[in-house]
Amino acid sequence: MRASPIRLLVLGILFGSFAPAVGATPSGLDPTTAQPAVAALWVQLDGGVRYQTVGRAWALGPVIRAVATEPYAEAPGGARTVYYFDKARVEVTDPSSTDPRKNLTLGLLVRDMVLGVVQVGDQRFLPVPPATLPLAGDLIGNDAAPTYASLRNLVTIGDRAAERRTPPRLGEPVTELLQRDGTVLPHMVTQPDVRIAFYDAQSGHNIPAVFWDWLGQQPWPWITLTGLPLSEPYWIRTRVDGQERLVLVQAFERRVLTYDPQNPDTWRVEWGNVGLHYRAWRGLDTPLGSGDQALASGVPFGEYLVRAARASQLDPYLVVALAAVTSRFDPLAETSTARGLLLVPRSSLTDTHYPLDPAENARRGAATLAMFLAHAGLETGLARYLAAAGSSAQPGDVLRTADEFRQRFPTNAVPLQGPTLTEVGRGHAAYYDPSYDVSWWEQTLATYARWGSAVPDASPDPNGFYCVHPDYRPGERLLLIANGIALWCTIGDTVASGHVAAWRSRWVVELSWPTFVALGLDRNNDVTVWGPTR
Repeated sequence: MRASPIRLLVLGILFGSFAPAVGATPSGLDPTTAQPAVAALWVQLDGGVRYQTVGRAWALGPVIRAVATEPYAEAPGGARTVYYFDKARVEVTDPSSTDPRKNLTLGLLVRDMVLGVVQVGDQRFLPVPPATLPLAGDLIGNDAAPTYASLRNLVTIGDRAAERRTPPRLGEPVTELLQRDGTVLPHMVTQPDVRIAFYDAQSGHNIPAVFWDWLGQQPWPWITLTGLPLSEPYWIRTRVDGQERLVLVQAFERRVLTYDPQNPDTWRVEWGNVGLHYRAWRGLDTPLGSGDQALASGVPFGEYLVRAARASQLDPYLVVALAAVTSRFDPLAETSTARGLLLVPRSSLTDTHYPLDPAENARRGAATLAMFLAHAGLETGLARYLAAAGSSAQPGDVLRTADEFRQRFPTNAVPLQGPTLTEVGRGHAAYYDPSYDVSWWEQTLATYARWGSAVPDASPDPNGFYCVHPDYRPGERLLLIANGIALWCTIGDTVASGHVAAWRSRWVVELSWPTFVALGLDRNNDVTVWGPTR
């Protein structure tokens, strides 16, 4: 079936389709197998670095380090899926949307590490120790470098935010040196080319040109990628690969930016490894066993619960079930006798300053449960724990829930499943006449499905974005990136066999008119197409 007439905005040349080889990557999960919006974001920010060896630093990182479910009061169902990369945490706020601009946020990791909090709702925070990890450079053998905690009295957040604002210093050089104890020494560094270029009036902080110019080159608005600046830019002395370096750093809510004048030009400005730092800070940097990954990623704070269970030589399903039955995974839960994620008896929390820290609470709770089970056996031990927690649940409730989790998250399951993506090509797009509206595309897709020519699970596109490519069947989905926008489209029609050669000589994809406009191709017709790897 072929729509006619088709109007081509620009008759262009198809830049040769290719399937670049994927090189070796660090341990982790392929980002192109993530949820569609996350895969779109990663391809948009880092696809060129991975597949086209673009000479610049990673924006997120080469792999997903971990997938987790974390409680968040305002999220659907009270929890959300998050993806940890080297450079950030990507949070899925609306799982029904495939548009990365509508349903993803980058976590406020830097704010949390500086203040010492874990956010579990718009106005819900858990106090935890601030992060004493270096802001930049080596994590080991770097004891003199300033840390996230070093910024605590300098950032414009918290009760004294207003008095920590600074006036505009446009054009002035950055000369301040930050010490590990939080002291700022003025006029200590001479780098005449590092000067202030922008003042953010909302936060009260200055941004140097080396960062401001670089942020202006990113495909997303800088405020989306970084959040507000939390501090002034400071020079720090840190160790990189064991060698002392002078590095410029600036903390933003979601990111840290670094400038190392000794690096090659395209690598002087980089995103800090705040995703890796956050996981190291929270004790989540050691790998889980493959049999634990599905459970750990599938329930709120599952990583803490599974790790605590293993440390106390308990069945992880039992510990997760205990959290589900007692607190319903609420880390702020309390009874008259217990507190936290596992409703740990208060008597087991008297010697900790952070009883609601989910990592600490899970460790204490698992150790207490292990003691009860060792002395009284499974059912009686559970009964004693539940009584100490002030819970009305029965041991049978916990055991049934544990069995349900075994069914939902078997040990052979993996957190991510799906085809990887390959760049199909880049070039000009054609578009169908606007008279071919969404209902026409839906009816055409349904016709192919009746004929057996569509993929088995073909369904209408949730956003009404349709496309055509001769290598893909109706119902399959392609990722399109153009003009700083990433979106998914559904194949809704085919190219007649006699037209394929001419089609390939001109176009990289055909689009419905709304898809064409949504990508801004009516202004600048250059699109990159990604599809499932064959």
